[in-house]
Amino acid sequence: MRPAWRLATKTLSERRSRTALLISTVALCAMLIAAVTCALASMNEGIAHRVGVTVGNADVRLQHVGKRLFSLDEMKRLGAMPGVEVVVPRAQDSLLLANPGKERDFSPTAYGVIPDREQRIRPRVVQEGRLVANLGEIVLDRTSARTLDAKLGDTLNVKRFGDPVELKVVGIVGTQLLGGLARPEVYVTLEQLGLINEWTDKARELDAILDKGVAPEEFVAANAGAFDKSLILRTSQKITSGLDQSMQSSQIGMALISSLAFLAASFIIMTGMTTGVTERQRELAVIRCIGGTRLQLGESQLVIGAIVGVLGALIGVPAGVLGAALLISAFPEQLPVGFVFSPLGIALSFGGAIGAGIVGGVWPAFLAARTSPLAALSARSRLPRLKGVVLCSVFGVAGALIHIAIIWFNRDPFYLLYGDAFLGIPAMLSGYFLLAVPVTLIVAWVLSPVVSKVFGLPPRLLKRSVQATPYRHGFTAAAMMVGLALLVAIWTNGRAVLNDWLGTLKFPDAFVFGRNLTTDTQKKIEEIPGVTRTCAITLQHMSPRGLWDIANFRKNETSFIAFEPDTFFDMAELVFDEGNAQEAKNRLIQGNAVMVAREYKVAKGIGVGSTIDLTYEGKTYTFDVVAVVNSPGLDIVNSFFDIGEDYLQQSVSAVFGSRKDLIDKFGNDAINLIQMELTPDADDEAVINAAQRVRGVITAGSAKSIKAEITKFLSATMLVFSVVGVASMLVACFGVANLIVAAIQMRQFEFGVLRAIGAQRGLVARLVLGEAVIIAGGACVLGTVMGMQGAWAGQHVNSVLMGIELKRWTPPLDATAAGWAAVLIITLLASGPAVWRLARRQPRELLGAMKG
Repeated sequence: MRPAWRLATKTLSERRSRTALLISTVALCAMLIAAVTCALASMNEGIAHRVGVTVGNADVRLQHVGKRLFSLDEMKRLGAMPGVEVVVPRAQDSLLLANPGKERDFSPTAYGVIPDREQRIRPRVVQEGRLVANLGEIVLDRTSARTLDAKLGDTLNVKRFGDPVELKVVGIVGTQLLGGLARPEVYVTLEQLGLINEWTDKARELDAILDKGVAPEEFVAANAGAFDKSLILRTSQKITSGLDQSMQSSQIGMALISSLAFLAASFIIMTGMTTGVTERQRELAVIRCIGGTRLQLGESQLVIGAIVGVLGALIGVPAGVLGAALLISAFPEQLPVGFVFSPLGIALSFGGAIGAGIVGGVWPAFLAARTSPLAALSARSRLPRLKGVVLCSVFGVAGALIHIAIIWFNRDPFYLLYGDAFLGIPAMLSGYFLLAVPVTLIVAWVLSPVVSKVFGLPPRLLKRSVQATPYRHGFTAAAMMVGLALLVAIWTNGRAVLNDWLGTLKFPDAFVFGRNLTTDTQKKIEEIPGVTRTCAITLQHMSPRGLWDIANFRKNETSFIAFEPDTFFDMAELVFDEGNAQEAKNRLIQGNAVMVAREYKVAKGIGVGSTIDLTYEGKTYTFDVVAVVNSPGLDIVNSFFDIGEDYLQQSVSAVFGSRKDLIDKFGNDAINLIQMELTPDADDEAVINAAQRVRGVITAGSAKSIKAEITKFLSATMLVFSVVGVASMLVACFGVANLIVAAIQMRQFEFGVLRAIGAQRGLVARLVLGEAVIIAGGACVLGTVMGMQGAWAGQHVNSVLMGIELKRWTPPLDATAAGWAAVLIITLLASGPAVWRLARRQPRELLGAMKG
C-alpha cells in the first residue's frame, strides 16, 4: 500500500464518528438523486406507456386539425391506399353514467372502439372480466369503477340524452396516468358511442399500420394531400415528439439539480476535511520531519475524499434505488409499468458522489501539501489572518456578481439559460460559501451579546470563540444555507405567481370543454338559466417560425386562440398595453390579424406593427399584430381541462385571432371551449351542473373554481419543493454535526482548561450551543439573501423565456420565519449529541486528549 493511502486510512479510522458523518452526507445526496431519478424514469415510462396506449402500434394517424369527429368514409379511403395493412378507427366523447341504487353518477371520458381492431393496435390488459365486444357493454377503468361503486355484472345508466341506455359492466382495466394525473376512462363499441350521442359512422382519429418495408415518413409525404385540408396525416413519431422533448428536458433539469446538490456536498466535505487538516497540523509537520513529502500529504487528502465519495455512493445509491422501488410499488394503478431503473440517475449518483469527495479534498490537499514543518509545529499559536477573511469577501462578492451579470445583461434565451445553469448558479453558490466567513463574523459581533445573556455565558467568550475560528464557523453556516435559500426562492416566486400573475388574470365567468362541441351545444348552453350569452373558442397549437425554442430544451408552441370578435370583445375584460379595442376588433374581422398576449410581447419583443408567421403541419401564414393585451387565461383554461393533449404539445403564451381565419387558412372549424357570461345572481354550481349534462360537454368549470384549483395545485407544488428544501437541510445537518464534533475534538484541551479553572460542566456545553446559534444565524442571513437573489433571477428568466413578469421578490414573512426556525432547530439538534458527550467528560480527560 502506498504511504499516502496508509496515511489516509489511518486518518479515517482514528476519527470514525466524523468519517461516518461525512459519508452520511454524501450517501444522503446520492440516495436522494438515485431515488428521484429512478422515480422520474418510472413516471416517464408510465407516461410513455399511456401515450403508447393512445397512439398504439400505429405507424400513421389521420386526425381533424381541431380533433373533432369526421366521417368514417375516410377510413375506406385510407385503407385503400397502397401500403396500408389495417386501419383502426376511434372516437371520444363524454358519458354521464349513473349506478342505480347507489345514487352515484360520474362523467369520465368515453372511447368508442371496434374491439377486434382496437386490441391489435392498443392491447390492454384486463384486470377483471373481459374487453367490450357488443352493444350494451362497457369496460371501466379502476378510477371510474371506484367512483361509481360498480363491479362486474352491474348495469349502469347513461343519464344524458334521449331514451335511457343501459350498459352492462363486462370488464375493468387499470387507470392510466398522464402528466401526473389519473385520467378516468371507459370503453364502449364505436357504434354504441354513436348511438348514445346521436351520430353515426364517425371517428375522431384513424390509426393505420403499414405493410412491412413501407416508411411512414414517405407514406405521409406521398398521401397527405389526398385528404381535405382540415384532416392531418402524421406519423406516430411526430405525435409523440413532444413527449420525447419533455423527457429530455426533465433529464437535463435533473442533471443540473444533481450537480448543485453534489457541489453543496463538496463544500461540506471540504470544510470537514480542512478542519481535520488544521487539527492535524502538528502531526503532518512531524511526518514532514521524518521524510514525508508534500506530494504524499496532498495525495492522502485526495484519497480521503475519494474514499468518502465511494463509500457514500455504495451506501446511498442502492438505498435510493430501493426507496424508489418501494415508492413506485405503492402506486400500481397509476404506474402500471412498475419500477424502471435509470442508468442516467445511477451514473449521476455514483459519479456525483465520488466527484464530490474528490473535489472536496482538493483544498485540504493543497493545505496539507504546503505544510511547513517549522510553521506547523507552532500552528496552535497562530491566529487567523485578516487577509484571508478579506479574500473570502472579495471572491464571494465576485461569485454573486457573476450570477447577477449573467442574468441582468443577457436577453438571449439560449445563453441566458445555459449560462445561468452552468456558470451563474455555481458561481453564486461558491460565492455565498465564501461570503459565509465574513457574514458569520458580523453575525457573531451582532448576536453574541444577546446569545451570551440567554445562555448565561461570560460577555466576550462566545464572540472570541467564533473569531478564533472564522472559517470553520462560516463554512458550517454555509452548509445550512442552501436549503433555506431554496425555501425562500420557492415561496417568494410562488407567492408572486399567485398574486402578481394568476391574481391579475381576468377569467370569464364560466367555461365548458368538450371534444365534439357544436353550435347546437352552444345554443343549449345559452338556454341554461343564469347564462346571458356565450362565445365559442377554438384553440390550436402552432409553431412561430423563426423564433426561439427555449434554448433547445423543447420545441415551443404558441396557442392560437380563435373566437368571434364581436361577441368576444363584448364579453372579455381586456386591458390593452398597445392598440385599442375598436381598431383591433375591426382588423380581426377583416382577417390576417392577431392580438398577442402581454407575455408574448415581453418574451419575444413582438408588438403592434410587427408581423408573425404561424405554421401548422407545413402550412404557414403571416399575420399582422394589431394589439397587445393581457391574456384572459383561455390558454390556461384549456390546459387545465385538457391536460393530456397539452402534455404532448406544450405551448408558451398565446396569440388571439378570429375563427374565420382559423377555418379559412387551417381548416379548423372545431369548438374546444365555450365561454359563458352569467348574471350577477346566478348560482355558479347550478349552471355548471346543468352545462355538464349538455351533449358534447366533457367538463365545465367556473372562473372561481378554476382559479381555486390552480391555486391549490401551485400551493401543493410549493409544499413539495419545500420538502426538498428541508431535506437539503437534513443532509447538511450531517455536515454540521461533523464540523461541531471536529471543533470539540480540536478544543478539548481548551475546554479542559476552562473546566480546571472552575467553569461548570454546563458552561462548556452552553458555549458550544451558543456557537451553534451563531452558525444558524449566519445560515439564516446567507440563505435569505441568496434565496432573494435566486428569486430575482428566476423571475428574470421567466420574463425572458415565457414573458411572465413578476414584480414581487421580497420573501414572505411566514415562510421565511418557518425556514429560520427550521435552520435553528436542525442546527441545535445536529450539535446536541456532541454537546451531550462533551458535558459528560471530566477535566482530566479533556486535558489529556491534546496531541502533539
